[in-house]
Amino acid sequence: MEQDRCSCSSPQPSTAKMSARSLLLASAASLIATAAARPGQAVSARQATGASIPTVHIPLGFNFKVTTTLSLPWDNRSIELVFDTGSENFWVFGPNSTTNWGCTGLLCPGPCNASVTNFYDWPNSPTAAKPPQPFNSFYAYGAYTKFVTGDMAINDTFTFTSPGGGGGSSSTVPNVRVAVENYMSQRRGVGQGGCATGAGSYDLGILGASPFYRKSDWNTTGPHVRQELLGRGAIGAPVQSIWFDEPPARWDGTFTGSAVFGGIDRSKFSGPLVKVPVLENDGLGASVGYFVAQPNVSVGGVTLPRGKLVTGVCHLDTGTTADDLPVVHDDFARALNLTRNEFGNTVWPGDCDTIPLDKTFELTFPAAPGQAHDSVTISVPLRHYARPGADRTPGLCTLWIDTGGCMLSAPFAAASYFAADDAAGEVALAQGGVSKAGSGPDASAMALTIA
Repeated sequence: MEQDRCSCSSPQPSTAKMSARSLLLASAASLIATAAARPGQAVSARQATGASIPTVHIPLGFNFKVTTTLSLPWDNRSIELVFDTGSENFWVFGPNSTTNWGCTGLLCPGPCNASVTNFYDWPNSPTAAKPPQPFNSFYAYGAYTKFVTGDMAINDTFTFTSPGGGGGSSSTVPNVRVAVENYMSQRRGVGQGGCATGAGSYDLGILGASPFYRKSDWNTTGPHVRQELLGRGAIGAPVQSIWFDEPPARWDGTFTGSAVFGGIDRSKFSGPLVKVPVLENDGLGASVGYFVAQPNVSVGGVTLPRGKLVTGVCHLDTGTTADDLPVVHDDFARALNLTRNEFGNTVWPGDCDTIPLDKTFELTFPAAPGQAHDSVTISVPLRHYARPGADRTPGLCTLWIDTGGCMLSAPFAAASYFAADDAAGEVALAQGGVSKAGSGPDASAMALTIA
């Protein structure tokens, strides 16, 4: 049994705090992900520098979660995908897919059905490798409120795009394997309006970016894009870097960012790039993703007390909508002049456009041993937590933020620079949000290691 972590959007910020796990159950007879790169290949690749380093670029956007858009030009269709460091695999819906709801129990069928209208139409793709491969999959996400199943995988050439234009807006990647799902079960009631109220919001696909696992207690199966790129030599090392560019001037403006598989772009952060302690998850066993030491939270140079926490680690999960900070809520709210609305959501006491651009708080992570710096501090703008729909209540701005745990998700990702070397088991952080919007990766600044 294989397990991912994946957290996805929720229509209400108060329900977005999810230490959610994604679960993949795949038949042992199903196709296994491409074998790990040969040792000799990895050694020679690490001797490369700058523009000679083979990389694959995934343009990123920011819509509640970190996203990338799958462009399907043959039928003028595009699919928003969650770019998720807390999930392993890549999946989308295929033709004739159905979403079912109306029962709030676990995996029980409800009376309501609707067609998934935005899907990957693989039979009509001119570049799809046909016939598809048999692959039985079952994924759960959104705190076990959504379950998807499928019975095939297929290789195709995909174009990934992001909003905002510029050099980083599009990337075409050949021979990418994706699991094709055909059914979703949602734990969602019907309410007084019955089935006519609709299926609600749900993700149309997830591009997993977690490590690839070969361990005594966990093996990755299914389409792991980065590992399969490594296995066929499209990238030269199991490293990745993720960042966002400078934030837009408006609170509801367009963010642009990038992920690079196979390289660490040293031109996209300010200050030092510091390795932080990588820890084992202390929640559910066999979960996947990046877990690091918890940061201290400070406002105006004053460190806030942590209080009682539900976890001893911090999950860096780009597939989640809201950050969960390791502090006491009242202390954090008082320091930033925040309050709660009638629904219990954390809010700014004014319209969203009144949040000052320089209103920030700081997250200071301890450094892993043996480095020149003993910590790294990320300054996070409060505006990052005001997402579309946050201004529905006049005079209040709802913020996608909570306290009492430690999950740093899309808002944190928009402010930070993340680098991981999975072979070395290393994660490093730096201040992000500094590069020119839409600039894309700089091939001359690429490296294959963090240090």
